[in-house]
Amino acid sequence: MRADRRTTEGHCLKDITRQQCPVTLAGLPDLQLWLYWIWLPAKKGEKREQRFIVSSRQRTPQTARQTGRRRWKIEALFKTLKSRFAFGKFGQKTKLGVLRYLCLSVACFFLCHFEHLDQIAQGQEVSSWPDWAALTGQVRMKCVGWVRLFELEKEMEQILAVWDGARQHAA
Repeated sequence: MRADRRTTEGHCLKDITRQQCPVTLAGLPDLQLWLYWIWLPAKKGEKREQRFIVSSRQRTPQTARQTGRRRWKIEALFKTLKSRFAFGKFGQKTKLGVLRYLCLSVACFFLCHFEHLDQIAQGQEVSSWPDWAALTGQVRMKCVGWVRLFELEKEMEQILAVWDGARQHAA
């Protein structure tokens, strides 16, 4: 949450000095929230950055931090689904359509994940963070590569038929 977000009393979040305190945000007067913050590690030449977390449940600051770490792993999953599996471009308008698309996207993600695990099991040198584009191509070739081969074979037959017709016409 932004550091300049105001409470109903008019205070900014950055001005509150105690974690795990109840706050009521301006614009949300009927919602009791609990305030926490974390300090992000400093990058070279910069100072540490403070990030604010609000929760609808009271927790210890350590629990809020652990939950936040898990959240970033989930965010990474969705970022991958959006960028590599076109999850961000679906045009579904119904609840059933969105559910179907979500199931297909997650299935694609798991197929690629299993391909990555298979590479590790075979002793191939792989990075800790997989190249999702390469994995997608490998899964496609393994699962439906035969379709492309069939199409190429049909196209080759058509080309040979045209060549045979041209040779017979020239003779």
